[in-house]
Amino acid sequence: MSSITSNEAAWIPTEKATCEVGPGPVPNPKENEVVIEVAYAAVNAIDYLMQDTPYVPLPYPSIFGSDIAGTIVQLGSSVTRFMIGQRVIGECDNLLTQNPSHAGFQRFATCAEIMVAAIPDSLPLAKAAVLPLCYSTAGCALFKHLRLPLPSLDPKPIEKTILLWGGSSSVGCSAIHLAVAAGLTVVTTAGAQNHDLVTSLGAKFVIDYNSPTVIEEVLKVLKTGDLVVDCISIPATQVICTEIVHKLGGGKLPVLRWPEASKYDDVEMIFVNGGDPVLVDLDIGDALWRKYLPEALATGKFVPKPDPEIIEGGLGKVQEGIDIVRKGVSAKKIVIEVAKEA
Repeated sequence: MSSITSNEAAWIPTEKATCEVGPGPVPNPKENEVVIEVAYAAVNAIDYLMQDTPYVPLPYPSIFGSDIAGTIVQLGSSVTRFMIGQRVIGECDNLLTQNPSHAGFQRFATCAEIMVAAIPDSLPLAKAAVLPLCYSTAGCALFKHLRLPLPSLDPKPIEKTILLWGGSSSVGCSAIHLAVAAGLTVVTTAGAQNHDLVTSLGAKFVIDYNSPTVIEEVLKVLKTGDLVVDCISIPATQVICTEIVHKLGGGKLPVLRWPEASKYDDVEMIFVNGGDPVLVDLDIGDALWRKYLPEALATGKFVPKPDPEIIEGGLGKVQEGIDIVRKGVSAKKIVIEVAKEA
């Protein structure tokens, strides 16, 4: 497809409004961008958070959606890493750039080349769609804020252990993979029903977060100077993780939502922006998206998790998906079937 003359999108017409399907922006990629015909788009917590109480000003109408999987249909003039017809995943940066063409909940979405990765033919697009934002967010926490060695297909073990609170979450699953690929030993928390999942991803120790002695159990397998990332980051988990970091001697605590006030001066809580590796820290984005992920997916060393729960019916189902995520999901990711695969 050399040119696209029409598009369709799920719009948020005004603040706090529900999605409405209508004509979308016609793609016109810049030299370093690609246009993807979206087959599947995943829903993230950021979608309902921005719908309910946007924490940055948004132009309305707006299009949400950060995670897409589909087929490349247009290439910017300087893009040489991809070809038309290639199956890919992409991270959309619309909430940061406020460019509606760069949003996921539409038939044709535009992504910066650094935010795109090829996927093997053996990987269904719906399963791959769970990755982009959670992958970049996990990478930002580990490699920007905690300064871990960049991921490798053949990592050299280092004498460091990391606690990933909430390992069966979308960010938690990617964080387990990436921490193992950086050479760390991984401790994580998960409900009993998800222990097999996080173990399969590489976690060495799994502790039930429902245990009344969970903090004590975590501290038995950690030592002073070990690291912690809160992959859930609701107020309750921030309090628990702050306590653990303090007992480990203090340090940084990456969190995924605005930090709660910490009662410990030796704990630095850091908000993780999943767009940083592909918009700001381009060396990390290059390592994650261009170098590590395509080969890791092709060799099976990185398995997209959690599994998708697919909602069929096209863009008209986006609001339904957002509402489901708002209520809470466990060890799965809501994925909208935007268009059936060819």
